[in-house]
Amino acid sequence: MWNLLAQRPRILERACLTLLGAVFLIRFPIHFALTQPYLMTFEVYRAVAERVLDGGGAALYDPTLSATALFKYAPLWALAWAPLGWLTPRAGAILWTAVGVALLLATLALSARLCRRHGIRVHPLAAAAAVLLLVRPLTAELLNGQVNILWGLLVLAFLLGETSGRPWPAALSLALAVSLKLPALIVFAYLLVRRRFASAGRAALLFLVLNLAAAWALAPAGPLTLLGSWWQTLAASGPDRAFEIGSQSLLALMGRLLRADGYGFNVLALSDGAVAAVTAVLAAALFAAVCLPRARPTPGPARAVFDGALLAVLMVLSSPTCWVATYSALLWPAFVALALLAATPRATLRRPSLLFGAAALAIFSTLTHAKVWRFFGVLAIKGETYVFEVLMILPLLGLSLAWCLLSQRRLLTGAAAATRQAEPPVSGRSR
Repeated sequence: MWNLLAQRPRILERACLTLLGAVFLIRFPIHFALTQPYLMTFEVYRAVAERVLDGGGAALYDPTLSATALFKYAPLWALAWAPLGWLTPRAGAILWTAVGVALLLATLALSARLCRRHGIRVHPLAAAAAVLLLVRPLTAELLNGQVNILWGLLVLAFLLGETSGRPWPAALSLALAVSLKLPALIVFAYLLVRRRFASAGRAALLFLVLNLAAAWALAPAGPLTLLGSWWQTLAASGPDRAFEIGSQSLLALMGRLLRADGYGFNVLALSDGAVAAVTAVLAAALFAAVCLPRARPTPGPARAVFDGALLAVLMVLSSPTCWVATYSALLWPAFVALALLAATPRATLRRPSLLFGAAALAIFSTLTHAKVWRFFGVLAIKGETYVFEVLMILPLLGLSLAWCLLSQRRLLTGAAAATRQAEPPVSGRSR
């Protein structure tokens, strides 16, 4: 009986994951099996996969479905997704979203493992709360067939490997994350600032070796040319779309406030270059807040969890082309924040800054839904029906999550310091 009571939180947690899996499977792959789906981004991957199977790897970065439908990932991922070219659009959509649901559940399960490993108690409903918080981005992710859940999971796998003494699997995860989307380079920067040169070197080595090998397999006559095409594609497509209405990056948020874009929310009318400079300074300040302070006495092992979660938030916000679905990569940072909020409710209520962050997080999550704006009678702003995109609700949500994580890190650091000060001195040193 006592064993059953002790295991009840774990049982509830598994039941919650099972229910979430069933809901997402019914809503997406099973629904797609009964309808004719069209996953816009997935179709780009499938078109590239067909190109690779037909021996057209040298043209990997040429337009696919339209002039703007470009493959933007490293050659390594083109090889990994090549089997998609054997599937019909419908079969591919079903399989792709089923894999996406599996990655979502894996992210939640590994997030719970990471928290427990570092002494953070996990509430049985933390997974459901994290999904509800990000349900709008997660829906966009699975409806379009994007890879942001995978991106976040790779960063989480890096952190798990680093904190469990598995350096090479950790390096592989980070190399894959950077190959998928370059803003994951912020983790490299963190490793270098904290003088973890061995970890950074292993990841850099794997990144270079794996992508050079993939480029050679795809274009034996010009592997370096293929890698150059990848870089040119990123350099050409990123700035052109940075200030589009759908962009939800930190740069786009600053653009809404500091450039005359026609929506009337700007307080200044700076040039695009000046907006980019202001954004770079702000991003650098956030990065410094994550990795430069060294608390004394040295904080406990949970510091690594919060640093990793904050870096995941910054890599999403710093992406120049950050869309609604990109925020799916914040699933595990949101899980960490919500797990600690549920585990320490009294501490949350006693700290106004943390309470403010938690309230902002809940409010901004609610405002990502169109029905909420319709309830208030706001149907469009300057002709745009996605009101939450005009008002930059998602980057504000991301900043609120960063605020929560920073406040929680300070809370744990202070608790760890108080515990160490309360410990009795060692007899040999207490004379």
